[in-house]
Amino acid sequence: MTSRILYQLTSPMHRTLGQAEIDRRRDALSALVSPGTTVSVEPLEEGPPAVESLADIAVVGAELVRELPRWRAANYDAIVIGCFSDPGLAALRDLIEIPVVGPGASSVHIAAQFGDRFGVLSSEPTPKGLHARFRSLGVGDLFVSERMVGCSVLDLSRRRNEVLGGIVEAAKACVADGADVLVLGCLGMGFMPGLTDLLQREARVPVVNPVIAALKTAEAAISLGLRSGVAFH
Repeated sequence: MTSRILYQLTSPMHRTLGQAEIDRRRDALSALVSPGTTVSVEPLEEGPPAVESLADIAVVGAELVRELPRWRAANYDAIVIGCFSDPGLAALRDLIEIPVVGPGASSVHIAAQFGDRFGVLSSEPTPKGLHARFRSLGVGDLFVSERMVGCSVLDLSRRRNEVLGGIVEAAKACVADGADVLVLGCLGMGFMPGLTDLLQREARVPVVNPVIAALKTAEAAISLGLRSGVAFH
């Protein structure tokens, strides 16, 4: 049986980074899924260029709700929200029956299974309230620290080679803080080729890539036949 997953970008990336970057991400995702699964990647028409504040999360969440008719018409089997902050996740799950997956929640729950304490690498600026969010997800006691990698979300795509050093140093700092597993706290890092393996070699701890964590969670949800709460209202 063929499954169709939508990786929903949370910005008008076709205007900020261009269609070539969207195509690159689609190709990367397509190489990760199981045979018989296809992945589409779509930008938002409106919204901030990147999610870097609580206000951005609110705006993007509203924009995602507006996408629901299009998702239904396309008959997707699962949706992945392409942002570590998981904007609009609870509302979307309350409005559509198919699984809607957040990379932030997916990756920290995986990290909790493979380490005792996890650290997060974040772009800068980044939304406030990360510790409170992790408490709401039930992993607050395992969270050690958040380290900034010294660049913005867009710079992760525009200046990949230049920002690698800062990401590696941030990873080592998280380990020095006591983390024995790391989570990439930005999807831009998740799409940097080879970064996860590089960090695992340099920091010498497991590194959870939220892009892969969310995609594999979506595949698992489809295989398990999971539905969201709205299916049972």
